[in-house]
Amino acid sequence: MSNDTAYTILVTGGTGKVGRRLVSRLTEAGHDVRAVSRGTALPFDWHDDATWAPALDGVAAAYLIPPDEPFPAAAFAAAAANAGVRRLVAQSGRNIHVLAEAAGVGPDAIGMYAAQVAVQNSGLEWTVLQPNNFNQNFSEGEYHEALRAGELALPLEGTSEPFIDVEDIAAVAAAVLTEDGHHGRIYQLSGPESLTFAEAVALIAKASGTTIEFRSETPEEHDAALRSADLPEPLVAFLNVMYQVMREGKIADPADGVSRVLGREPVAFADWAARAATEGAWAD
Repeated sequence: MSNDTAYTILVTGGTGKVGRRLVSRLTEAGHDVRAVSRGTALPFDWHDDATWAPALDGVAAAYLIPPDEPFPAAAFAAAAANAGVRRLVAQSGRNIHVLAEAAGVGPDAIGMYAAQVAVQNSGLEWTVLQPNNFNQNFSEGEYHEALRAGELALPLEGTSEPFIDVEDIAAVAAAVLTEDGHHGRIYQLSGPESLTFAEAVALIAKASGTTIEFRSETPEEHDAALRSADLPEPLVAFLNVMYQVMREGKIADPADGVSRVLGREPVAFADWAARAATEGAWAD
């Protein structure tokens, strides 16, 4: 597959943070890409198997960005095999098994874990990507509005994480979808250094020339804040466990997946923050 662009690559979640960047990379490289989501011209829904066959028709390789909630992952992998797909790549999460163990649940209860297990058991060529939290969570994700308001509050005092630039995830994904030699591998992906959230916010404040602060909350305070925002109970429970795993340092060390696949170091957080600020990520 490495030297052949005459086949279709399916990208689910094709309009999201990773998906749209991956689609752009693949398209620029001359590949035929089918980007799907619930809102695309060819609609795709993980929970509606009637949408699977049209999305999979003529596809040789597929990148799976699963939903957070449980979904019929094994059934989709079987449908992909029946449709003639040869290669599946699943986007999971760093040490997802640790998160599941902390939550006391099995793989089927967490979408990204279910996708990981499904591709591993599919009988097809498979690769799993396990990234850390995204840099872009600060610029276009769940932390963005809080930063624009001047303060990010989380139950993560002193907790460090090697945040990763989504562009690096997309670059790795493009490589493993189109090159040979990645079958049966799990790549943990992170940035080059581990930073506390306070350090990350300080770098963003410096790059953007704005006053932004990080405030530490207790787990109980943050749980109350999540509930006051009327978030669904399963999401609150998932976030509480995720923060617990982060506080325990289970995903705090830098991983080498980016350099193993791309032969270069991942983008540093400070460099990403400078780029995002230039693009107006935190501008009024």
